[in-house]
Amino acid sequence: MTEVSVVICCYTADRWTDLGAAVASLGAQTVAPAEVIVVVDHNADLLQRATEAFTSDTVRVLANERTAGLSGARNTGFREAKGELVAFLDDDATADPWWLAELVAPYRDPAVAAVGGRAVPVWPGGTAPPWLPPELYWIVGCAYTGQPGELAEVRNIMGCAMSFRRAHLESLGGFAESVGRTAALPLGCEETELCIRLRRRVPGAKVLLQPAATVHHRVSADRTRRGYVRRRSWAEGLSKAAVARLVGAQDALSSERSYVRSVLPKAVLRELRAGNPSGAAGVFVATAAAGFGYVRGSARRPDPEAAAVPVYTVDVADAEWAGEADVLVRSGPVVLGKARRSTETGTLAALAPEQSRARPPRPAQLPRVSVVLATAGRPSDVRRCVASVLATGYPDLEVLVVDNTPGRPRAELLALAGDRVRLLHEPVPGASRARNLGAREATGDVLAFTDDDTIVDPGWLVELVAELAQPGTSCVTGLVEPLCLNTPAQVWFEAFGGFGKGYRRRTFTDDARNVLSPGRFGSGNNMAWHREAFLALDGFDERLGPGRRTHSGEDLDLYLRLVRSGGRIVYTPHALVRHEHRATEGELLRQLSGYGTGLTALYLLHATRRGGLRELASALPRGLPVLLGRRSTGASTPAFPRRLVAAQVRGTVSGPWALLRELIR
Repeated sequence: MTEVSVVICCYTADRWTDLGAAVASLGAQTVAPAEVIVVVDHNADLLQRATEAFTSDTVRVLANERTAGLSGARNTGFREAKGELVAFLDDDATADPWWLAELVAPYRDPAVAAVGGRAVPVWPGGTAPPWLPPELYWIVGCAYTGQPGELAEVRNIMGCAMSFRRAHLESLGGFAESVGRTAALPLGCEETELCIRLRRRVPGAKVLLQPAATVHHRVSADRTRRGYVRRRSWAEGLSKAAVARLVGAQDALSSERSYVRSVLPKAVLRELRAGNPSGAAGVFVATAAAGFGYVRGSARRPDPEAAAVPVYTVDVADAEWAGEADVLVRSGPVVLGKARRSTETGTLAALAPEQSRARPPRPAQLPRVSVVLATAGRPSDVRRCVASVLATGYPDLEVLVVDNTPGRPRAELLALAGDRVRLLHEPVPGASRARNLGAREATGDVLAFTDDDTIVDPGWLVELVAELAQPGTSCVTGLVEPLCLNTPAQVWFEAFGGFGKGYRRRTFTDDARNVLSPGRFGSGNNMAWHREAFLALDGFDERLGPGRRTHSGEDLDLYLRLVRSGGRIVYTPHALVRHEHRATEGELLRQLSGYGTGLTALYLLHATRRGGLRELASALPRGLPVLLGRRSTGASTPAFPRRLVAAQVRGTVSGPWALLRELIR
């Protein structure tokens, strides 16, 4: 039997009774869920109350660690889920006993990626307002006239009672946190955007509606007022405009066009014939409000401060896609790289044709590789990363997960241990210390490093090994692309520079021009070393990096030490990992401040080495703009807020004090 995790998101104590009923309904299912996860959206009092009331062997209560709002809460929930399937139930809905069984049954077809259920409204007073006909029940989050009456494939499912394969949620990066409902705004469409993105990214994926999977959704009295209907319809229009910016108007409005053309006119005629002009008026009001909301949302100028931002827009070389066409993939004004669209699958693939001839061949004998993954983060992220490493199919592989948290190793990570996965424990904080432990314990000739918030490409290890097999190469770094660009902070980080180092293969040796821009070498979340070369340098400097007061700089310091000792670094865009960037502005500002701190600290350490001070002095005039975090996006104005630069500068100023404290320690 396929295991299912059920996620319930809540944000207000006003629905406490409803929340209790929702949790209780899951205990009466004919097919019991493997676990129930209650996610509290940025409400400390509610979190404490729910923890005390619901926590048990099968129910966990978590705080939303991501962007405030329903999308962020759902993303928190599925990342902590253990089941192969993840179902979502609203906090003001109760599931019928057969809900989960009916929801799970269609997944016997491996092509089924998502299944939604039917929400039956529970009206205050027992009946719907006369001016709200069944065609408009979507306004209150319930099934409406116009939806299929039996199991059918649909564009998208409704959020009140839906489910997805967890693997798809992880590979897509979850719900777009730039759209969706918050406590203050009745927005929506986050599940619409996700379903469209799912079908684009997973060829042949089916999204199904199963009306037999029913829940009863309580409609609060405030949602039966005409003012709410107008606001909710207006917000729906704004949300549709946001989704159209993400996925294009054709997909975003495909169902709505047929709904407006065929379903709503029939509703108006029926209500007029029944002598209920208020029902016909309700259709006109809701349609007009949604239309005006869409126009208003579409008219908004793209702005780096906007809440809804495009994931990717594509400049197409051949608009008709005659044959395979090369395109530029952008996020706003920032070119992320070149891609090629396949006419067979419609998918985009990274493309660097000018580098194909320089790509080294796969070695005849593949060496043993040890992948070191140091973590103090969420176990769900670790599971996702480890699964992607194992999915590479590399024949001679071990994965060393180093739990860098105080006390005992975490039980969730102990469960990962197996034939090819070993768990180590380093209780002293510091990613450098944890990675060095992994390197010492490794049995492979090649050490590969990545972070717990990444997913590696299936060809990642083979590409790294092929480069390391070339004579004289000690270290290889690879391309890091965003896993998703769902929030403004994630887009800003890419515009600021991100982790990507371009689509050109490059070789680095000792060159004074690189002293003030060691980031050109690559990123520490995608690199591989000959184990002997790594150990000859004594590994990472444990005074630098995450978990220490210096926060970062450990990878760049190691690169500099390697090239100064006569080693060579190769950067290849063919070794690809996808990184999940920080989702909120606060997290991003702390990250950039930490980068500034680490950069100053590594330069101070470099100055203490033989010839280091002279190198820094000669490189400073040309490298000062890089040191201060200046970026060029090719646009007349920056594609990110100036406060990002200010955060990095503040971190740079604090670097000397941070390093001094580490030296004293």
